[in-house]
Amino acid sequence: MTQTSQNEQGLEDELIEISKKKETIAPRSRLSAAGTAAIQFISSQHRIVCLAIGALALACNLFQLGKQSLWFDEILSVERARQSLPVLLKIIAATQPNMALYYVFLHFWLSLTSLLGLNPTEFVVRFPSAVFSALSTMVIFLLGRRFLGFIAGAVAACLYLLNNLQLVYAQQARSYAMQLFLICIAWYALFAALTVPYQRKRWWLCYGLVTVLAIYSHLFSVLILVAQIAAFVALLILPGEWHKNARQQLRSFIAVHAGIFVLILPLLYISPHRDKTGWIPIPQLKDLYHIFLTISAESRPYLFLLLSFCLLGLFVATISYQSRGKRLLTQATLIANAVDKRLSRFQQLLPVGFALLCWIILPLVLSYIISQGSTRLFSSRYLVTIIPPFMLLVGLGLAVIRWRVLQLMLALGLLLLTLHYLPIHYQSAQLEDWNTSTFWLEQHYQANDGLVCYDNANGCQVSIEYYLTTYPSAAHFTADSPGS
Repeated sequence: MTQTSQNEQGLEDELIEISKKKETIAPRSRLSAAGTAAIQFISSQHRIVCLAIGALALACNLFQLGKQSLWFDEILSVERARQSLPVLLKIIAATQPNMALYYVFLHFWLSLTSLLGLNPTEFVVRFPSAVFSALSTMVIFLLGRRFLGFIAGAVAACLYLLNNLQLVYAQQARSYAMQLFLICIAWYALFAALTVPYQRKRWWLCYGLVTVLAIYSHLFSVLILVAQIAAFVALLILPGEWHKNARQQLRSFIAVHAGIFVLILPLLYISPHRDKTGWIPIPQLKDLYHIFLTISAESRPYLFLLLSFCLLGLFVATISYQSRGKRLLTQATLIANAVDKRLSRFQQLLPVGFALLCWIILPLVLSYIISQGSTRLFSSRYLVTIIPPFMLLVGLGLAVIRWRVLQLMLALGLLLLTLHYLPIHYQSAQLEDWNTSTFWLEQHYQANDGLVCYDNANGCQVSIEYYLTTYPSAAHFTADSPGS
């Protein structure tokens, strides 16, 4: 065989080898493309579910939004927000630093609606809270889906949007809905900063800025910040991947919290001398239970059911780290064996579950302790902030159930039961009825009549005057009948 024929034979061998490689690579590439398409399809489905949950939450929040009368605190929010910006800032600094961010936001919102020719009616002033609440529902779904699983996230978000106590503040012109939205984003950003391998600086920046905004929207968010710090410290102790990430991100964590402290220092400086919470009674031990009963629509069976799911999820996630626990999970058929992939997933759930537990326990306990003194923080309107982690822990309980059919049946049962209690909110939503009395005054007002409010200590003049100006008529306060 000549040198030329040998070269041709070698070339043929190379071509045959290349064709064989193509045959093996092509199926893999097709499988990879199919997998990518499946992931994109699932992601698009999750986006659709997220938007659907947000739309459902907004529908619940908007239902009868303008039907009930504003009560005194809402009217006070509106009256402050309607002042010029310099006057509003003076009011915040001198008398009411709490909810500062909300007052400023409401000021610009009412300025915009005024330009559009809209009076600050009940629906108009409450609309931002309804939107904030719907957005926080979407964030809860995203948080649960990413760190607990799709079923857990969907159920937690639906339980949240149907929750009676949450709906109260989703339909009020107060800062609580804004605060909840910002708090939920802050927790999502914290979890993401500890888990994603990329753009961690952006997540830390997001966490820091949103936490500052949450504190400026309501001072109670400082207790949520304490819970976040405690959760991070716990992750430094718990074994696993979260422990490793927490140690790597320790410097970023310290730097971000130093920045948070600097940015909230002006608010902390003026707050102890201005805010008054003496109207809140000193809590008793039984009130710890009553808070959860209030969250559970005053139903003991419903509360017991929710707590059962929370405890189930935390129990399974905890024992998955122990050899005896692994055998117990195998016997209970929650996992197939000691190397089951579900076992590793259960172990990943414990850090999230513990962080959610910090989110519930620390604000609850700290507000109880602080409220034994002159500063009172133990109130359902402040502790509405523990509803998101409570519902996410319920989702955790569903996440550890192995059988999908049973998961879906239990989830459906929970949602139907929650839906059963939903009408209670709409039947008892009105706290004070100022519009009926004002409309009566307007119908019976005659020329040269004067109006005097008594007892103005309960907000009579501010409330009546709001309705007289929002729904104008001949009735009005004059110089010789100032209202007080």
